[in-house]
Amino acid sequence: MAKARFALTLMLLRENLRGIIVTSLVVGGCLLAIGAMIARQSSPIVNLEPMTGTVATVLNASPSPDTGITSGFRYLYGIHLDENGPLVFVYDDAPRAIGSQVSIERQHRQNDTETYRLLRE
Repeated sequence: MAKARFALTLMLLRENLRGIIVTSLVVGGCLLAIGAMIARQSSPIVNLEPMTGTVATVLNASPSPDTGITSGFRYLYGIHLDENGPLVFVYDDAPRAIGSQVSIERQHRQNDTETYRLLRE
């Protein structure tokens, strides 16, 4: 009885080995990508720099239309910086008009990445 179970297990494993390996690689890659994003955002801030910019685009970034009623809206702003004009993207929950001047904060992190945050006015 034990030999039959072992033989059946070996037969099933041999038939599905390629799928098991591919699935393991895909899941491992996804976990690695998620871990890298978390590590990037959790790096300590070493320098803060206040800046100004102009709102160029606004997108509704709420997870679903129903959450706007219960937990408020969330917006993704495309902001042109005044110093040299690159476009940066910042999340915030306060509505702002396209073309308005806003104050933002550049956060330089220990792992040499930069993130931006809208300041309340």
